[in-house]
This record gives sequence, C-alpha cells and structure tokens, in this order.
Amino acid sequence: MHTKYSGLRYLAACTLSMILTAGATRAQKSSPAPNTVTRTQDSIRIPGLPVPFTWVDAPKTFSIPGDRSITVTATKGTDQYCFVDGTYYTHNAPKLLMKPGKDFIFSCKIRTGFANLYEGGGLLIYRDTLNWVKLLFEKNDDHTIMVTSNVVTNKVTDDSYHIPVANTEVYLKLAKAGPLFCLYYSLNGKKWEIIRNFTLPQGGGDLQIGLCTQSPEGPSCTVEFSSIMYQPVAFKNFLTGE
Repeated sequence: MHTKYSGLRYLAACTLSMILTAGATRAQKSSPAPNTVTRTQDSIRIPGLPVPFTWVDAPKTFSIPGDRSITVTATKGTDQYCFVDGTYYTHNAPKLLMKPGKDFIFSCKIRTGFANLYEGGGLLIYRDTLNWVKLLFEKNDDHTIMVTSNVVTNKVTDDSYHIPVANTEVYLKLAKAGPLFCLYYSLNGKKWEIIRNFTLPQGGGDLQIGLCTQSPEGPSCTVEFSSIMYQPVAFKNFLTGE
C-alpha cells in the first residue's frame, strides 16, 4: 500500500493541503505502467494446494520452486495503489488469484530484498479493478519495512500503517467467516496478531484471493511466497484467524 505521494506516511503530522501538494509533486515525477488489465487464461497449479490460480497482469517471470511456493518478479512501474481521495490510482501489479470458498483462511510467508522504495509483496482480496483489499509487506518512505493495508471500495480507500518489521520476511493471513473479513500478521507463522477487520459490499464480480508483487520505483522486485496455506473454512478464533 505504498503511496506515490511523498510524505503521506505521516498523515497525522500534515494538513490536508500539505498532503495534496506533496501528492501532486510525486505524481508528476511518477510514470506508472498502463492500467490495462490483462487476464491470462492458463491456470497455474502450485503443488500442495487444492485449487488452481490465474494471472491478472502477468509478471515478468515466475517460478515454482517447490510445494506451496512460488517466486514472482514484477517489472518497474507495477503497482496496486489508490490514494485516499481517489486522485491517483493504479492497479497493474502482477496478481495471482483463485476463487475461494464462501469462508476461507489463506496465508503465506513473504520474503524479498527491499532494494527500492514501495516494492514488496502481499495478499489480495480482489473483486474487480475498483474494489479490492491489499495486505502488503513493503519498503516505506523512511526506508522502514512495514506491514500495511488498504481497503478500496469503488475507488475510495483508507491508508493504514500497522507494524514495522526488523527483517525481510513476514507471514501474512487473510480470513473470512460469514460477512466478516480479518487481516493478520506473524513473525514466525505460529503466533498471529490481528491487524484489522471489516466487511465488504455485496455485488460486483466474483470474489477472488491471492498474491501480488509490485515494483513502483526500482527496475524490478522479486518476491518469494512460501508456506502457502488455503483452507475453505471459517475461522473460529477472531484474534488469531485460526
């Protein structure tokens, strides 16, 4: 959930006019790749997972090194981001998506090098280009590595900064029970902490979930997704998503 607007990581310390001015300046410096949605019809099978995945905006390269794992490289200018007032919007990050059951628990370990600002990998809840949720592990404006998120509904969003991480890997989780969605993170894949919970409007396209990789500023970003887990069941523990 990086921003093309310099300084927006510190919203509490800025007035709205300062934010918009900084945003305009950064947008002028940015040249994101075209926002054309390209859906690849070929299914991708990841060993150890019971469901097929499909690319939306396919990556530069990808490989499947083993069970429940995939490594994805995104090219420069790829991003999945909406500024809070909707004036800047891009959604061309490589997305590997699948159709979940009515309820689900979906998690994985994410690792990358974080050579450049805003690059990273994350998990998506995706309905269409205007409605999606991103739980992201990214490099921020002040060069900290953070878990962040945003919930986009009809191109209207928030921007949430959750927890700094001291190394280059983290575990993330999406979970759904009835109308309730929850986002989680873990440093070891065992002890989970809830980040936020929300509901989504009904209607629109079919709900999908999956993985995304982005490289807004640098020449490319390679993300390793491993220990990918999918269960078509509702969580029982609200605080852990288990």
